[in-house]
Amino acid sequence: MTTIHPLRQAIRTSHDHRRTTWWSAVLMTAMLAGPGGAAAACGPCSPCKGKCGATQQCKAKCNPCSGKNPCSGKNPCAAKNPCATKNPCATKSCNSCAATGQCAAKPNPCAAKRVTRPAGYQPYEGNPCALVATGEKLFNDTSLSSNGLSCSSCHNDGAGYKATFADAYPHSVAMAQNIFGMESVHMDEMVQVCMVQPMADEPLPWDSEELAALTAYMLKVQEQWQ
Repeated sequence: MTTIHPLRQAIRTSHDHRRTTWWSAVLMTAMLAGPGGAAAACGPCSPCKGKCGATQQCKAKCNPCSGKNPCSGKNPCAAKNPCATKNPCATKSCNSCAATGQCAAKPNPCAAKRVTRPAGYQPYEGNPCALVATGEKLFNDTSLSSNGLSCSSCHNDGAGYKATFADAYPHSVAMAQNIFGMESVHMDEMVQVCMVQPMADEPLPWDSEELAALTAYMLKVQEQWQ
């Protein structure tokens, strides 16, 4: 029996180990790559499926859900919002201060009764100067409306009055005629029309100080137009 020198035996053992390791690496690469090469290792049918944390390559390319997110860039509600582009006040024709006042609820056939002087009407009586002062405050009071408007929202610095505003009341006013069918109105009735239509609220009590004050103030403002 031939005796192999210990040094030679160590070299041969090391060589055999390296060769075995090399063949194992080649075999593993072939198994993972298959016919499609290394990129196929991250395909949905590869050994990598469900094990995308195995290698950096899988981490980058082996997400079976990538590109399949049904919500990606497709908000199912984006085009189906019933309020989108359907705001009844969005168009210029729907100015709540306009004579037609389309933003407010359409009046029913009996609506004119709400803003017409009742039978036996007796307005509130008080100091004329005090009523004018109170009326000026109420003219700028948004709490009188249900939509955040005040009288001054439509009539700030004399805006919104037509030439007929200078005529003695009762006279014809477009808003009262177009919406309530009233051929002519008294000043207190016009105040009530504005309360119901642009300001979208209830008319003031006919015997209230508030109605008398706003009427007195508006008659004072009217003097500047005469």
